[in-house]
Amino acid sequence: MREVFLLKFGELVLKGLNRLKFENRLVKLVRTRMYKYGTFEVYAKQSVLFVEPIECEDLEAAFDACRKIFGIVAVQRCAVCDKDIMVACKTAETYLADM
Repeated sequence: MREVFLLKFGELVLKGLNRLKFENRLVKLVRTRMYKYGTFEVYAKQSVLFVEPIECEDLEAAFDACRKIFGIVAVQRCAVCDKDIMVACKTAETYLADM
């Protein structure tokens, strides 16, 4: 099962015309922080940073590192699935089985 970290911006969403400049800087910062934990794909969409592990040995340490990045107010671990309600329910059952 593929996992992804969702990072929510703080006051960055209030920026005006130069918002893209701040988003790009934050993406670079996240990439440099994640470098020592493995290979990650980092991109921004709709005021959310997506951090997808491609090759990572310690996801817990990478997740904790994401929580300590300045400008990020919330971090969530999520499972990736298709846009189908039955597939989403099955994925949720599997992903949350330990909880």
